[in-house]
Amino acid sequence: MPLVASALSSSLASSWLVPDGGSYPSSPDESADHFAGAVSSWFAGALAGGFPCSTATARRSQLQGLAASAIQAKDPQLAGTQLALALLAYMTAQSFGSGVASPPVAMSAAQSAISAVFADLNSGLNARADQIAQGIYAMAISTVVVFPPPLPPSPVS
Repeated sequence: MPLVASALSSSLASSWLVPDGGSYPSSPDESADHFAGAVSSWFAGALAGGFPCSTATARRSQLQGLAASAIQAKDPQLAGTQLALALLAYMTAQSFGSGVASPPVAMSAAQSAISAVFADLNSGLNARADQIAQGIYAMAISTVVVFPPPLPPSPVS
């Protein structure tokens, strides 16, 4: 099944972003774990050339560790950039059968979306989740998986 941005948005809204009046995680590591769980579960459904991503959940801890540093940043722009870089590192070299993912081209889309959400904490929960999910989705679909011959490169869907 191809990736769907709205599924990621729902997961981010329910497991990572804090609703008005809700309680924040006790640490940046805990928040990063919630983020990594939402993203890795979603990315596990990715397909390229008909092959599922076989390393998405195994690399969750990598994303969590990198995301924790981003979540600790005090500046929204810096946090957005660091979280987009964490996603870039996470998506790059994922395995799809014998294929390996190249770096996503649309990292700047995720960086802009995440930074904007971090800068505007007054937006509603679903609007924030949608904006971040759209940025991550842009990264995912701009990732090309390279297969050894005879299969041609194939985009992630």
